[in-house]
Amino acid sequence: MKAIVMKKYGTPDVLELTNLDRPQIKDQEVLVEVYASSVNPVDWKIRKGMLKLFMRKKLPCILGGDIAGRVVQVGKKVQFFRVGDEVFGMVDIIKNGAYAEYVAAQESQLALKPQKMDFEQAATMPLAGLTALQALRNMGNIRKGMNVMINGCSGGVGSFALQLAKAFECRVTGVCSTRNVDFAKEMGADRVIDYHHEDVLAVQEEYDIFFDVVGNQNYSAVKHLLQRAGVYVTTLPTFNVLLLGAIHNLVSSRKMKKIFVQENKADLELLADFVAAGLLNTHIDKSFNLSDIAAAHKYSETGRVTGKLSLRIAD
Repeated sequence: MKAIVMKKYGTPDVLELTNLDRPQIKDQEVLVEVYASSVNPVDWKIRKGMLKLFMRKKLPCILGGDIAGRVVQVGKKVQFFRVGDEVFGMVDIIKNGAYAEYVAAQESQLALKPQKMDFEQAATMPLAGLTALQALRNMGNIRKGMNVMINGCSGGVGSFALQLAKAFECRVTGVCSTRNVDFAKEMGADRVIDYHHEDVLAVQEEYDIFFDVVGNQNYSAVKHLLQRAGVYVTTLPTFNVLLLGAIHNLVSSRKMKKIFVQENKADLELLADFVAAGLLNTHIDKSFNLSDIAAAHKYSETGRVTGKLSLRIAD
């Protein structure tokens, strides 16, 4: 099978298109023929060695977490899937990788593909969609009627977070650049703050959840924007949040938390339900072929992706 292999940390040029044997599945795994994947910022952060402290992968390795494709083999103990099922999901980005024609996955990492989405669309949703869902629900305890701010609302996680907050019937403020204001409104933002023209920290409003998707606003800077029992959630694993946050959360009604996304079959099924109900969709900025993975990483690193980048594995 064709796969993208990384033998050392470095620039996008370390990503090599290689021929490998198909994975051998265990009794509780399924083998998925992957038709599409996607490129997420965590992929190039791992490639550059920025996350070695938290995500040390054994080299050589395959990057990527998102897959969409068809089940071609099932293990003896598999209960929920059959050969021929169309699935999407997120594999363990530390132990496994998605930039390949075939991937061995646990049942808990997969769900049936939403019928309203093609494989390319479905492949862009797992990691970013799960991050947004688990940040808002598990970390932020989101409930109907809450006031939510999404800082960095035009990327993958941010655009899903906007839609999910609206699906939970909340009032949502999105923060993005001028070029993405209209996009944020299309994704459901009730109010959009263009950070080129308005200071987020000067907003005269309080929020139940401040979700810092891009990680450029620390808790101390935004705590005045939180309701008394408000929650600050970030995607950035900083010392303050990981260590001091635990102590802070014991003594303060306002909380600061870090989201560590988890593969979860039930959550994938919930995302698929939102898609079926017309409450969740994906926006693909650009599509790349597997052989163009270096260009996909370079584009993702610009920070100017609107929505998601898809990676076509097969026709």
